[in-house]
Amino acid sequence: MIFCCLLNPALDVVYSIDELRSGSTFVDIQSRVFPAGKGLNVAKVVRTLGEDVTVIGITGEDDERRFTRYLEDSKIDHCIYTVPGSIRINATIHEQSTSLVTHMNSSGSALSSRIQDDFVEFTKKHISTGDLWCLTGSVPQGFENAIYADLIKACRKKEIETLLDSRGTPLKLGVRSKPSIIKPNITELEGFFGEQVQGVHHIALKGKRFLDMGIQYVFISLGSDGMIAIHENDCLLCSPPQVKTADTVGCGDALVAGILVARKRQFSFPETCRIAIACGASKAMHEGPGVVTRDEVWQLMEDVKITAA
Repeated sequence: MIFCCLLNPALDVVYSIDELRSGSTFVDIQSRVFPAGKGLNVAKVVRTLGEDVTVIGITGEDDERRFTRYLEDSKIDHCIYTVPGSIRINATIHEQSTSLVTHMNSSGSALSSRIQDDFVEFTKKHISTGDLWCLTGSVPQGFENAIYADLIKACRKKEIETLLDSRGTPLKLGVRSKPSIIKPNITELEGFFGEQVQGVHHIALKGKRFLDMGIQYVFISLGSDGMIAIHENDCLLCSPPQVKTADTVGCGDALVAGILVARKRQFSFPETCRIAIACGASKAMHEGPGVVTRDEVWQLMEDVKITAA
């Protein structure tokens, strides 16, 4: 089973308007509301590719039914720890005339350390040998930044592979616990090392430093330029195929899902890179996070270019 941790879920509200004008009132505009969060985005792609997946996370009791119904409709198993109140709300505005996208992500209410302790114990009960865990996304206010590090340690005790995709202090502390896989983007890489990183060679050198820290696989996402992937003596530059882009939100999460599926199916390192890039490319072709099609992924894998970095 693949488990995707969802610590900081949200309700995403997406508006489509012709043009955003400050101080204006917009009426009768198109909108969509749906549960969101990086762990959920990853799980949706994993499920589309045909693997069983469980979302284990936190939600407010006011929104529990909306979340569980959404997961059930998506055929995703779930273990939800409910806390009082509501979850945070994010807003996305698509401007049709300019194709610009504006994101407004809220921080949400602070949760107590007691809730964190209870959730960690709740989570540890589901950690079993043979599973694969994805720890991704931001940490709720009030939680310690070491929560991912603690969960990685718990997984390591049962020799479970973990994938960490976070930023800032949770990433730094998580790396110390030696997850099997990390997937930083350039901004997160620069934040980790505290310096600007430019050029493929420089990125690769920084990525190799993670191997010295005990990480087995390092996947550095480069946005539309693809990814640099590092494992043992291999350092690969993975370039995506040309596709018609509809929406880039969630492409990194789709890439993570491809890595998880590849590890579950014991793909080779180059083939792991191919499916990861293909998942990101398929996602870019569709509106909404977590949306890919299986046939597209298999077809796009053939057009992923991989060279030694």
